[in-house]
Parts: sequence; structure tokens; C-alpha cells
Amino acid sequence: MMLKSLKQKIAKVGIGLFCAGCVFLSSAACSQAASYTAYALKLNKTNNFTSMHAKTTSDDYITNEVTAITNTSYANFWAVNNSKSKISNKYKQGVGTGSCNLIFTKSGYNSTNTQVGMGMENYQSQLSTAFVSGNVDFR
Repeated sequence: MMLKSLKQKIAKVGIGLFCAGCVFLSSAACSQAASYTAYALKLNKTNNFTSMHAKTTSDDYITNEVTAITNTSYANFWAVNNSKSKISNKYKQGVGTGSCNLIFTKSGYNSTNTQVGMGMENYQSQLSTAFVSGNVDFR
């Protein structure tokens, strides 16, 4: 009798852990994190942009992290709308600066299904092209 009760408790705990794992994995899968690789930081701070993504949360920011950068040390990043207009301030990032929230300064972009992207440029004005890679969560 006691053994049967113990087996039932173990089964309930196992099912609970399984369900918790499924919720965790499904929420991670819903994230709009996207990697970008070797995006050109063109001459004299010319802008480059990621593609647009539909937001899945009502957060008023996107999150970016630089994983590699060549021919320069830093780049500027900012959030953009469909017409590639800035909707956040510029944020200076490089390898080792960690994740950065690009906080929206314009209203109306903190709702689900709103299209947002990310702009970038070389932090310094120079006559050679640099390249940057990283991960951005469009949230």
C-alpha cells in the first residue's frame, strides 16, 4: 500500500517537472532572437540594417549583444521602424560589453506584431569597412 502511494507521488512529480520543462522550452522558442553574421559597417559611418521582425511582447526595447567585430573596436546600434527611422537612442557596443537593451524613445512600438529592426554603423568614421556579428532579441 505504501509503495503504491510512493509510486503515485513520484509519477505526479515527474509529470509536473515534464510540464514545467515544456513551458520553459516553448517560451524560449517564442523568442525573436536572431543572429547576424559579418554585417558590414561601411565607410564613414554609413548605416546598415537587419531585416524587420514582428515583436512578440509589449516590451519597449530590443536586446543586442556583439559576439565578434573586425577592423574596429565598437559599433553604434539603434532600434528602427519599418521606414528605418530611429526609434531609440544609439548605443555603443563591442565584444565584451555584454547585452544591451535598445530602449524605444518613440511611442507605439511596444506592442505585439509591431515590426522593428536594428540599425548599425561603425563607431568611428574611417575609410575601411568593418564587420560585426552578434545576437539581437526583437522581443
